[in-house]
Order: sequence, then structure tokens, then C-alpha cells
Amino acid sequence: MPKISIFVFLLELFRGTGMFGYGSYVAASTLSNAGLADVGTNLLLVCAFLSLVIGTVVGLGQYRLKRLFAYSTISHVGFLLLALAISSEESVDAFLFYIVQYSLTNVDAFFVILAFGYLINNSATPSAQLSGDTYDIQFISQLRGQFRANPVLGLSLAICLFSMAGVPPLVGFFAKYTVLYTAIHNGYMFLAIVAILASVVSAVYYLRVIRVIHFDADEIISSPVTSTVTLSSVHSYVISTLTLFVMLFAANPNLLLNSTSIMALSLYTT
Repeated sequence: MPKISIFVFLLELFRGTGMFGYGSYVAASTLSNAGLADVGTNLLLVCAFLSLVIGTVVGLGQYRLKRLFAYSTISHVGFLLLALAISSEESVDAFLFYIVQYSLTNVDAFFVILAFGYLINNSATPSAQLSGDTYDIQFISQLRGQFRANPVLGLSLAICLFSMAGVPPLVGFFAKYTVLYTAIHNGYMFLAIVAILASVVSAVYYLRVIRVIHFDADEIISSPVTSTVTLSSVHSYVISTLTLFVMLFAANPNLLLNSTSIMALSLYTT
């Protein structure tokens, strides 16, 4: 939520200073405003480059799951900054679409991680429950072999991670495609190439998590403890709804795309 708030603030700030090409603000802009817009654009482009590189490279060495998601978010912020810096109607559309889909995908992933922590904790031995070591998922290794015990949650998390990596036909692929198309169409070829390479490299740590969940064997999971622990209906409904959105977005993309297009048009022409 703080990141979304900051990006909305930046969107309004640069719109108000005449960074976009149309609107009443630009009609009254001066040379100083134009210079300010150039400085703002260059600053956003540099930040986008650093976010893409640092978030991707540092994320490769993470073994804590939430820290991995944090550096993953830094890499995705690079895409958002790139779309914001281009400052055209189609880039604002791509920016809004990207921030909506990534927010929903990230929420789904964290709901799944919370569900894993709850189920693992309540299925553990009494001594492990008392120690509290398994109450929350901290390390990627704690998810080892969980697909055998919780296949639906394992598939849901895999779908979210594939979407974050930009694998078609999931919603994350279309979000990255719109940003990259806008960057190439407006002449930002170098940053588009950097974003493509960052997306390819970042798939490595997403695939590592998927490998641990689905393919790594675990002694505890090979002989699972019989447990009647289940998730609440609200928790299950949120995970299933968001996962279906991520997976089936390509079947009917008009609702979200039309909404972001209308918002971008209203912001760009006001």
C-alpha cells in the first residue's frame, strides 16, 4: 500500500508539473517547467535502470522467502518507473494496468504463503508447535515438498510466481508486454532490453521456489501427519478468486484493460 500511494503521488506530481504532453497544466507551462520535466524524466529513467538491475541481481542470492519477494518487488518497480517516465497516454495505461495486476498477484502470493505457514504449523509435532519455529514461513527451504501435502496451494503459488516472471498466458506477461511495447515504441530501446534481461534472470529465483515446493523431497512430507486442519472459507475464497484472475485473465481481458484505459485517458487529458 505505501508503494501504491507513492506511485499515485508521483503520477499526480508529474502530471501537475507538465510532464505529460496534454492538459491545462501543459498549456500554461513555462521553460522552467519543461526543464523540470526533463530532470524528472531522467531521474525516473535512472531509478528504473537501478531498480531493474539491483532487484534482479540481489534477489538471486536470497534464501528468505519474504526478502526474496521484497527484492522481486524492487525489480517490478523498475517496470513501473519506466512506464511512468515515458509520459504518454499509452505509458500511463501500461503503468495503471501493471500496478493493478501486480498488486493482486502479490496479495495472492502472500495469502498462499500465510496458508502454508498455518497448515505447516498445525500439522507439525507438538514440540515444534510450542517452539513456534514453523508458525511463519521464513526460508524457502521450509516449503520443501509441500506440493505433496497441499497440491492446490502449491499450484496457486506456482501460478503467481510464473505470472511475476512474465510467463504467457498469465496476466503478468501482458503487463510486462505493454510496458516493453510502450518503451520500444517511444524509443527507449536500451531500457527495454535491460527490462527483458532482468525479467529473464529474475525467473531463476522464481523457478527455485517452484522447484523446492514441487520437486524437492522431504522426510516429513513423505509420511505426512494426519491432520484435520483446514483453511477458513474466506481465506480459501480469496486465494481461489485471485488465482483464477491471474490464470484466466487472457480469456476476458477487456474489463480491466478498458478500466485502465479510461483512467489513463482521464488523467492524460485533464
